[in-house]
Amino acid sequence: MRKEFYVFRHGETDLNLQKRWQGSGMDYDLNETGVRQAQGLIEKLKDKNLEIIFSSPLVRAKHTAQVLGDALHLPVVIKDDLRECFYGDAEGQLIADLQHSCPEIVNNWSKPQYMNIAFANGERKDVALNRVWTVLDELKNLPYQKMGIAIHGGTMAAMLNKLNFSFDKIPNCAAFLLVWNGSSWQMEGNLF
Repeated sequence: MRKEFYVFRHGETDLNLQKRWQGSGMDYDLNETGVRQAQGLIEKLKDKNLEIIFSSPLVRAKHTAQVLGDALHLPVVIKDDLRECFYGDAEGQLIADLQHSCPEIVNNWSKPQYMNIAFANGERKDVALNRVWTVLDELKNLPYQKMGIAIHGGTMAAMLNKLNFSFDKIPNCAAFLLVWNGSSWQMEGNLF
C-alpha cells in the first residue's frame, strides 16, 4: 500500500542566520523569518491531505510542525529519533571556521559517498540516518496514508543521499515527497 511522507526542514533560527553549525546539541527556536517560512509551508502542503505530522523533539522543528499543524488542524506527534545529528565539537561553531579546521567533513557532509564521517565527539552521519530511517520504517506501518515529517538539514541531506538525489543546499522549510510503495522507498519529484 502506498504511503506518502512530506518531509520538510524547519524554519530559520538565529544560528542559521549567523551561519553556525547547528545540531541536536543546540536547541534554538525559530526567529521571525523562520516563523514566516513555517507559515509558507501551509500553502505548500495544504492540498496534500495530510493526516498527521511527526516531528523531531528539537524546538525549531516542533515549532515549524506546530505552525503547520495548527493551520491544517492536524495533530503533531514528537518522535525523539527524528532529531538532528549531534555534531560534537562543531556544535554552534561558525561554518567558515569549520571549513578551515575540518574541511574534509564540512565540504563532504552533503555528498552520498561520505556516509561514515563525523565531527570530533559527534554522531556519524550514517548512524543519524539509520536512526531516522528506523522511525520511517515504523511509521509506514501506521494506518495513515499521508504524513508530514518535520526534521533538520543534516538528517534531510543524509536521506536525500540515500535516495540518490543530488543537491547543493537544503533551504529552510524545503520539502520533498518520500513514498513507500509497499516494497521500497522512493523520492517523487524534487525539493520544493
